[in-house]
Amino acid sequence: MSDELVRLILAAGIAALMVVAVVVGRRLYARLLSRHTGAAVGDLADRYGLQPGETTVLYFWTERCAQCVQLQEPALEQLAGERGVSIRKLHAPKESDVLNRFNIATVPSTIVVGPDLRVRKVNVGFADQETLQQQLA
Repeated sequence: MSDELVRLILAAGIAALMVVAVVVGRRLYARLLSRHTGAAVGDLADRYGLQPGETTVLYFWTERCAQCVQLQEPALEQLAGERGVSIRKLHAPKESDVLNRFNIATVPSTIVVGPDLRVRKVNVGFADQETLQQQLA
C-alpha cells in the first residue's frame, strides 16, 4: 500500500470520527436542553414580571448579533402581534446566571414560558416563526 493511500484512509477515518462526535454532541446538548421543559420558572417570574395566564418568550440577544436583529426580532414581533404573546428582550451579557441555569451558550436564544409559568421550550439559536408557533400551541 502506498503512503498516499494510507494517508487518505487515515484522513477519511479522522473525518468520520469528527462527524460522529458532532452528531453525538448535538444530541447530548438537545437532551440537556429538554430537561428544562416543564420546569417552573420560579424566581424569574418576579424578576421579569411574568404573569400567570400569559404566555411569554424570554429573548436573549446582544447588539453585535446579526441574527438577533435581522431574523429573531422580526419573528418575535410578528408573533407578539398575531398571538398576543409577551416578549421580554434580555441583554445576554447581563443575564449570565439565567443563561447558565438553562445551559444557553449562544444568541439569539429564547425560552418559551407558558401561562402556567413553566418552561415549554428552550431554543438555542434562531427559532423561526413556525417553530415558535408550534411551541405555543
